[in-house]
Amino acid sequence: MKRLITGEVVASEAAAGRLRISAPRGLAIITPEAWTQAHELGVTFDLAPAPVASSKAVEQSTAGRTVDPSGLVLVRGESVKLERFAGAGPERNVGLADVITARDGSPMTAGIMSWGRADSFPWSLDYDEVDLVLEGVLQITIDGRMLEGRAGDVFYIPKGSKILFGTPWRTRVFYVTYPADWAAASTAPARPQK
Repeated sequence: MKRLITGEVVASEAAAGRLRISAPRGLAIITPEAWTQAHELGVTFDLAPAPVASSKAVEQSTAGRTVDPSGLVLVRGESVKLERFAGAGPERNVGLADVITARDGSPMTAGIMSWGRADSFPWSLDYDEVDLVLEGVLQITIDGRMLEGRAGDVFYIPKGSKILFGTPWRTRVFYVTYPADWAAASTAPARPQK
């Protein structure tokens, strides 16, 4: 987000004795009133571009992941490739990829899952899960009752639930599970790691 520098900002900086305001090109918007105030108060703008992080400061792989030294992780959506999720059953074609895991230092796991109507599958959760429907329709059946979510809808599935993940035609879901190491805590097959 760009910083907006107004006449009020210039006056405030000048009153605090700061006569040079950082306003890197492309990262700041200076209003006409700010230019006028700066001229009247003897304030100048430092328009030098913001420094670019060195390769040591940001580690980026060719797989669409950026890992900042702070622990911040960015996974580019177009880099996510779903793999067949054997845990849904050998006859089902469920695609899944964990994109954030305990390997990232996260106490949660996050990823994407997709399947069609013929590939709906039962599942028991030994962890808590939140699902955001990205595309299509997600149907979750629990205790004989079915709830249906569409793109933009969010489900919370509590630990200990026994459900049926379904869809009337196709669905794509973003999920977050807690704890991140859910597979180690249960007998379920491990999800493919991205």
